[in-house]
Amino acid sequence: MAGVDATLGTVLDGFPHVEQSLEKIFTTFQGERKMREWFGNPGLRLLGENATPRTVLLWFNVLWMLVELFEPRFKIVQFVVNNVDRLGYGDFTINGQHLPYGHLDWQQAAFFVSIDGSAVTLKPSI
Repeated sequence: MAGVDATLGTVLDGFPHVEQSLEKIFTTFQGERKMREWFGNPGLRLLGENATPRTVLLWFNVLWMLVELFEPRFKIVQFVVNNVDRLGYGDFTINGQHLPYGHLDWQQAAFFVSIDGSAVTLKPSI
């Protein structure tokens, strides 16, 4: 599965394409893309919240669901919290497995990821 490099416009293949895809998934606000309002990270609304264990866990849950929904070539194995301080700085590591042919046995998810209070839920799309 190949794509286009978002900065250079060249062909992007393999794990670099997966990295770019994960970056887009994690940093795009839900509803930001025209004709793809369902795509995006609802967890971005957590930015600015206190970095409590509940908020960090909620953030990781949202990221895990987004990767499961939108990137079949990567499976998250572990989240590691390297550092979180009171000023809002957070340093996290996501460990995972690259599945180069994962897209061949995958259907595009038809769900919305939403945050309602302290719960992360998957809702079927229309």
